[in-house]
Amino acid sequence: MRALLTGASSFTGTWFASALAGRGFAVTAVHRRPLDAYPPLARRRLARLEGRVRLVRLPGLASPEVTALLDRERFDLLCLHGAEVGDHRSPSFDVVGSLLATTAGLGPLLDRFAEAGGRAVLVTGSIFEADEGSGPEPRRAFNPYGLAKTLIWQTIRFEVERRGLLLGKVTIAHPLGPLDKPGLVPELLAAWCRGEPGRIRRPQLVRDFLPVDALALAYAETARRLVEEARAIRLTPSHWPETVGAFARRLAAAIGRRTGLACALRLVDPPEPTDEPPARVGADPLRAFAPDWDEERFWDALARGLDPEDRAPQPVHDSIFG
Repeated sequence: MRALLTGASSFTGTWFASALAGRGFAVTAVHRRPLDAYPPLARRRLARLEGRVRLVRLPGLASPEVTALLDRERFDLLCLHGAEVGDHRSPSFDVVGSLLATTAGLGPLLDRFAEAGGRAVLVTGSIFEADEGSGPEPRRAFNPYGLAKTLIWQTIRFEVERRGLLLGKVTIAHPLGPLDKPGLVPELLAAWCRGEPGRIRRPQLVRDFLPVDALALAYAETARRLVEEARAIRLTPSHWPETVGAFARRLAAAIGRRTGLACALRLVDPPEPTDEPPARVGADPLRAFAPDWDEERFWDALARGLDPEDRAPQPVHDSIFG
């Protein structure tokens, strides 16, 4: 099976590409910029894929390079993982701009893919979208970024289904692990390495935390089923559905036990205000799609990224890639 994956330089994209290769796919992973134009973390992500997948630079879905690639090669699966993100938590996030940039060239791409014998399209969604996951009704979009992702999904769905292609979707909650982008877990690890307590601003929110290596296994298994079983499939993985405060204590216990760091926490009381939904979690147990996932190995690898010399978490963990 041959897969073409966009968004290979992202945190989850790196893991998905590697897991697809491990599941038997011949993977062509797309990055949009020259390698030396990426920030250091993205360059390290892409470097980890060398030798596992074929890396190809394609400036965008509408570029002549995409047309040329699909004229030369046949792919069974098109994995649409790339998206225009920017500051996804900004209240001024450009919804329409993100939609247009992410879906530019989509129609011609799908036409070429289908004409060459392509079979299925797998889309990555976000639990920030409207009507995704489980939680109090109405399940509105979290923010403008969530609205953009909702519109992107519906646009892709329309274009894929009208061409008679199989369609799958993996909707992601809150992944964590090696090569992570800035956010809750890297900030906590950095604070603990400095000997400071980690600050949790909204400990009461209920979210779903996903170990990225298990998530990647589930993504690859979804891809396999989509192609081999020739049926539409939707997956919204769930692993640690709990309050942010409870997850922070889980993380602190796992890292503290392995490093000897204090891993203290300061839960803001009263919590900082937010208009995000109070609870939004996944619906499908992650273990069902990744039965061989090893939790202890995951925490061990994350802990080994804490370097006592420079007191900062290191973003690359060789061991967890196996």
